[in-house]
Amino acid sequence: MKPLFESVWKQRVLFFIGGVAISGVCMCIQFMSMSIVPYATFDQQPDWLKALKKIIGWFPWFAFAIVLILRIAKWKSVRVFSYLLGTAIPLVLLVGWLILEIPVSNYLHRQSFNAELWRTQESTDHDTMWPPRLCMVDDLMASGQLKSLTKAQVIQLLGSPHPKNFPGGAQSCDIHYYLGPERGFIRIDSEWLFLTFGEDGRVARYWIYRD
Repeated sequence: MKPLFESVWKQRVLFFIGGVAISGVCMCIQFMSMSIVPYATFDQQPDWLKALKKIIGWFPWFAFAIVLILRIAKWKSVRVFSYLLGTAIPLVLLVGWLILEIPVSNYLHRQSFNAELWRTQESTDHDTMWPPRLCMVDDLMASGQLKSLTKAQVIQLLGSPHPKNFPGGAQSCDIHYYLGPERGFIRIDSEWLFLTFGEDGRVARYWIYRD
């Protein structure tokens, strides 16, 4: 019985590895095509490319259908569940990465608020994707330093605000500051610190706005 037992587990391992390999390779090809193929947007891609990407995306499940058919055909050496588990692993890892990448990356880049560095962001060398203001804004907001400040005190602390002509949502605040690229998986928009003042001339509300 021992050789048979070992053979069963070898079959399971092989089908599991096969599922991981097929699913992983198809995912890598799709991600690589986004940077290799010289088309800026999906609607500019030719029909043959869209069809090819769909086929690659569905290929692991086409292979699963074949595995299932072989098992139904009484090929006892075919391990359907092992293959299915292997196919799902890369997808689970991808979803986990998409969920965790944003808070983890934000945590790793977070910095304590430094007023001088905030005011001189544009004139200092920094990571374009993680400028100082974007790294410090969470600490600034959590510290409560902005509460009840007058407009003059805010400008003294944070420097001159951004002109009111951009972004469009700036009409909902009194003054605002550009922070940097929007934190997230696709960083194509921007983040801003918006502030409004109450009737007493002091900060009444402040929040992060994403355009």
